[in-house]
Amino acid sequence: MTTLKQCPRTACVAWCAAEAAPTLMALGSSASSAAGIMGGDVAGEAKLDLVSFDLAKPGQDMDVLASVRTDGGRRFSSISWGSLGADGPFPYGIIAGGLQEGIVSLWNPYQIVKSNGAESGLIHSGKMHEGSVNNVEFHPMKPSLLATCGADGEVNIVNVENPTKPDLYKPSEGTKTHEGSQVLNCAWNRKVPHILSSCSNKGTTVVWDLKQRKEVISFQDPASRQRCSDVVWNPEKPTQLLVAYDDDRQPSMQMWDLRNVKYPFKETAGHSKGILGVEWNIMDPNLILSCGKDNRLICWFNGSTGMESFCEIPSPHANFEVKWAPHKPSLVAAASFDGCVSLHSVQTQQTAGNKYCPSWYRRPCGLSFGFGGKLMTYGTKKAAAALSAGGQAQPSSWCHSLVVPNEPEIVSTADSFEAWREERRLQEFCHDKTQRQGGTASHEGLMWDIMGLQFDDQGRQRVPSLLGFDADRIAQEAERFLGKKPGTTLMGPPPEEQSSAPAVQAQRNMGPELGEQEADDFFSKLAESTEQQKAADAAAALALAKAAEMAQSSEPEGDKTTDWSAGPENLIKQSLLVGNLTAAVECCFKSGRMAEALLLASGGGTTLWTRARDEYLRLQGDAFLSTVGNIMTADFEKLVASSDLKNWMETLAIVATYSEDRYPALCEQLAERLEKENFDIRSAVICYICAKNFTKTVTIWANTHVASSGSKKVALQDLVEKMAVLQEATRFNQADALFNAKLTQYAEILANSGRLTAAMRYLCLLRDDASSSILRDRIYNSAPQQMSQMFGRPPAFPFEHFDVRILYQAPPQAAAQPQYHMNQQAGHHAAPQQQQQQQQA
Repeated sequence: MTTLKQCPRTACVAWCAAEAAPTLMALGSSASSAAGIMGGDVAGEAKLDLVSFDLAKPGQDMDVLASVRTDGGRRFSSISWGSLGADGPFPYGIIAGGLQEGIVSLWNPYQIVKSNGAESGLIHSGKMHEGSVNNVEFHPMKPSLLATCGADGEVNIVNVENPTKPDLYKPSEGTKTHEGSQVLNCAWNRKVPHILSSCSNKGTTVVWDLKQRKEVISFQDPASRQRCSDVVWNPEKPTQLLVAYDDDRQPSMQMWDLRNVKYPFKETAGHSKGILGVEWNIMDPNLILSCGKDNRLICWFNGSTGMESFCEIPSPHANFEVKWAPHKPSLVAAASFDGCVSLHSVQTQQTAGNKYCPSWYRRPCGLSFGFGGKLMTYGTKKAAAALSAGGQAQPSSWCHSLVVPNEPEIVSTADSFEAWREERRLQEFCHDKTQRQGGTASHEGLMWDIMGLQFDDQGRQRVPSLLGFDADRIAQEAERFLGKKPGTTLMGPPPEEQSSAPAVQAQRNMGPELGEQEADDFFSKLAESTEQQKAADAAAALALAKAAEMAQSSEPEGDKTTDWSAGPENLIKQSLLVGNLTAAVECCFKSGRMAEALLLASGGGTTLWTRARDEYLRLQGDAFLSTVGNIMTADFEKLVASSDLKNWMETLAIVATYSEDRYPALCEQLAERLEKENFDIRSAVICYICAKNFTKTVTIWANTHVASSGSKKVALQDLVEKMAVLQEATRFNQADALFNAKLTQYAEILANSGRLTAAMRYLCLLRDDASSSILRDRIYNSAPQQMSQMFGRPPAFPFEHFDVRILYQAPPQAAAQPQYHMNQQAGHHAAPQQQQQQQQA
C-alpha cells in the first residue's frame, strides 16, 4: 500500500475535530524518539506544526500552514484535539498537548493558522503531573473535559470550559492501584460519559466511575504481561475495551468485557514485537488499527470468530502512534521513529481472502429512482425513546415511496387535459383554448375554434361567421342601407305572404283525381301549354321593360325613349313576336342591352337562361361576378382553382355555404393551393382541418411546432393536445408513423412523471405501432391489477422467445458398427482356413 502524503517530522499526531477543516492535522515534536527504544536521537526543535493536505494535488508533501514553538522548548508525549468552542470563539476547537516536565498546554489553532504562526495561540499552560505527561484525551461527548495521565501514577480530569482557568480533579487520589507505576494511557468510554479507563506499565488496567468518584474495577493479564501500552473502548459496546501490551517476547492485544474480567474473551498477537499503539475506528467498530516495533501497521477486522487481518500497511520503520481520520473514514495517519508522519488509505488494498466491506460504504440513507417517476428513499432512524441507563435505543430503518415528476412543468397542464378527456368534453376544451388565445382574432384561437366545429355534423355552417362573415351583422347593415327590412322592397308580396300563398293556391287548384285517359290527355297538352306560357312570360317581360323605360323617361333628369320600330330594336321586337327568343337575346347582347337580354332569357327555358347568363358574365369580365357565376353553376372546383389566395377566407366561406357534400374535397383543394402556391402553411392548416385531413394537418404541426415557451417538452405537449383533439374530432383510426412517434415520446414523458394512466390512454390511441410495445408492457405491468380494470387484457409481450437450452445428443454409433461387422466377417472367414490347415497338417 503506497503512502498518500507525508511530512518529515517525528511527532505526535492529532486530527482536527471540527468538520470545517477535515484535512487539518496537528503535529507535536515527540519526546518519544528512537533514542531509548530504537537507538535514535532527539535532535531538532520542539514545536507545534499545523499541516494540511490535498489528495488532488500531485506529490506526497503535506502543506505546513503554521508553526509555533513550545514553552521552554518542551517536547510532546501526547496531543489531543477537542471541539470545544467550535461554534463560538474557537472555530477549529482547541489543542491540548502533554509535554515534558508534567506540563499541559492549550492552544487556539484557528488563531495560529490565521496569523501564519505569528501569534502563539497559547491559551493556558500549567503543570499537572510530576514527570512527563504520557497521555491527554478530550472527552468525545463533553469537549470541556480533558483526561490526563503521567509518570507520577496519577489520572487527572481537567475542566476546560474556561480554557484560560481550567479546573483540576484527581479521581486517582486516595487509591493505590497505580501507586508506584507510570500510567501510560487513558481513554474515555464512548457510550457512558462518566466512565474512564487507564493502564500502567505494570500491566494493570483500571476503570474509573467519575460520577461515584472512585475506581470501579481493575484487572491484569492472566499471563502476567507488563507494560500496557494502550487502551481503547469499543465505540458501540460500552462494557468492552481493548488493551495492547508492549511485550517483545509475547506481544498481544486483548479484548475484555467488564461483565467477566477473569479472562479476555478475545486475544491476538499479530505482531512479532511489542505493540505501541491501537486505535478503534469510530465509524466502523469492526476495524482496529495497531502498530508495533516490528515495522508493521495492521488494520484488523474484528469478526465474530476472532480478529483477522483486513489489510497491512508496509512501513520501513516502526510506528509509535496511529490515528484514524475522524471525518475521512478510510484515512490513517501514522507517526514513525524515522522522522516521518505519513498518510495512508485502507481502502486501496485488502488482504487476500478477506471479504469484509467497511460500514462507511453502507449508506445511512439513500434514494433510488424507478419507473413511473417513483422515488424510493430509505435510511436509518433511532427510536423516540431516550437512552436508557444500561444501553441505547435500537436503530430502525425507514422507507418512503414518492412520485417525483421528471418534467414538473408539464404535469399540471397534462392533468387538466386528462380531466377534459375523461369527461369527454373536448369540444368545450377547444372553446376554452380559443378564449385563452384571445379569441378567433389570432391564428391559434381560430384554429382551436375550427377544430371545435369538427365535433358537430352541422358545424361547417358556422365557419363563415368564424372567418368574419356574420350573417346577422350583414343583415343589419343591409337594413340600415335600405331603410327597410331586406325582402320588403322587391315587387310582389312580402316574404311572409310568399311562403303561405303557394300552399293556399295549391289547395284551391287541386281538383278531383284524374283517370288514366284524363291523365294521358293532360300530358299531351302539357307541352303546348308550357310553350304558350313561355311566350306569354316573354311578352310580359318585354312589356315590363317598356314600362320601365317609360318610367325612366318621365324622370326629371331627362327624357329617354326607345324606338322599337327601327334598327336592332325592331329586330329584337320582331324576333320576340315570332317566338325566336334566342335571336332576340343575342340581338340584345349585340346592341349592348344586357338587362333586356337577361330578362328575355329568363323566359326561354333553362338552356337559354344558362347560355345568356354565361355570356353576360363573359362580357362583364368582373371577378366577383365570375365567382357568382361559379356559385350559380355549382362549379366550385373552378371557383377554388381560380380564386385569389389573398382572399382565401372568402373562398372558404363560399365553399362552406354552398358546396354541400363536396365541402371536404374543396377545402383540401384550397389548402393545397395555399401550401404549394402561396407557401402559407398557417392558412393551409385551417383548410386541412376543415377537410378533416388528419395526416396533412399533423405533418404541418410537427414541422412548425417550436419551443415558444422556452421548453421543447411544453411544445411537444401542445402538439399532442392538438393531435389528440383532432383525432377524436375526425375519428381518425389509421396508422400514422409521425402521430405514433410523437404520442409515444409524450407518453414516455408522462410515465416518467408518474402519470401512468394518462400515458396508457395515449398509447391506446395508436394502431399497429410496434415502437411503443415495450413502453406499453412496462406501464401495464407496473400496476397490472389497476391497468387490467381500466384497459382490459395485457398488451402483447414485446420480445421474442428463444430457447437457449443445450439439448444433449448421443454421439452416432453407426460408423463403428460396420467395422465391427467386418471384423466378425473376417473372423468367420479365418476359422475355416485354420481348420483346413489343421487337416492338411
